[in-house]
Amino acid sequence: MKQETIEHLIKKFHLEYSISGALTIVSIYFWITFLNYNFLKIVGIAINIAGLVMWWSARMTLAENWDTGFGRPKIRQLVTHSIYSKICHPIYLGIILTLTGLVLIYPKIWFLMICLLAIIYFFYRMKTESKYLSEKLGEEYQNYKGKTWF
Repeated sequence: MKQETIEHLIKKFHLEYSISGALTIVSIYFWITFLNYNFLKIVGIAINIAGLVMWWSARMTLAENWDTGFGRPKIRQLVTHSIYSKICHPIYLGIILTLTGLVLIYPKIWFLMICLLAIIYFFYRMKTESKYLSEKLGEEYQNYKGKTWF
């Protein structure tokens, strides 16, 4: 499928919130299901919540500037306020933290492997997107990236 067709379907069916919504629901399910809290699970829940808050905050900050993009977002404007003033890729970092927290809550090898593959994928997306934005925005993006973390 062409990227434009995929993006059209995502927007048509309001799927832009589907991954974040699904991981939020999975997180809440894990919090409730594994009530025998120990130190590792409490740390996992804290990391998971931090990731969800970061992710949702970043997504809401982007609002209409958000685009699926698949590593090549349509650039309306470079967002540099709110959470983006401190973190260059807060959505990806939030997803990574959310998955890391889930692995600590539910430490099964098969689940770790799935989350690890997803985390590697999101690191790859960060790298691809940074390269693309550097090419498109040049010095403006480099200056912004130099002022932010991750």
